Amino acid sequence: MNEHPIECLMITAMNSIQDMVDVNTIIGEPIETSNNVVIIPISKVCFGFASRRERI
Repeated sequence: MNEHPIECLMITAMNSIQDMVDVNTIIGEPIETSNNVVIIPISKVCFGFASRRERI
């Protein structure tokens, strides 16, 4: 089956997003509370994608 013209573009876009977004990123300095508990702020990232292929 032939590759759809937009398929290469979508693969490139998804790889670029994957390189830019890392769910393991620490986004701030650790915070130590008065009872010696350390809180490390991290990021949580979610995204979605949908497409519809029309048959002509």
